[in-house]
Parts: sequence; structure tokens; C-alpha cells
Amino acid sequence: MSDEPKRRPILSLKNPPKVVPPAAAKAPAPAAAPPPPQHDWKCKPCGAGFSIEAELEDVVVIRCPSCNAKLGTVGDFRTDPLPTKVRARPLRKAG
Repeated sequence: MSDEPKRRPILSLKNPPKVVPPAAAKAPAPAAAPPPPQHDWKCKPCGAGFSIEAELEDVVVIRCPSCNAKLGTVGDFRTDPLPTKVRARPLRKAG
């Protein structure tokens, strides 16, 4: 007799997984990524970009969407030159 232990029989699955041939397993083409959002301002404390909507009133307080820091009021952002109390800097437009 042999020294090997007796092996159990290999079981078969009732519903085996479907095997797709390699030629038909092509991945779909990746969709074009959406363009990055265009921001007009950059938060000084954390560096996150944000934009101010034109329809907001001048007394609305603007907070950073990332760190929630108070950056100033909408009226402060609309003055030229910017007051020193505004905690954001304008971004340069590309082009």
C-alpha cells in the first residue's frame, strides 16, 4: 500500500462561473474626465479654491468650503482694491 493519505474527490459546481475569453474581455474606453472647476479665489489659511456667486448680497459672509474659515463678506470681495481684512487672494486667470 502507499503512504499517501486517501484524497477526497473533487466536487463540481452546479452553476460554474462564466469564463469570458480574453479577446472579448476588453475594458470599456474611459470616459473623459470633467474639466476641473474654475475658481476665482484661494483661501489664505488652507489654500482651497472657491468662487463667489454673482447673485449673493453684499452682507453675506463667505466661508472657506474646505476649512470653514471666515474669509470676509461678499461686499469686501467686490471692492477694488481688496481690504486687508479679506483672508483670500485672487487667482490669476490662465490665458
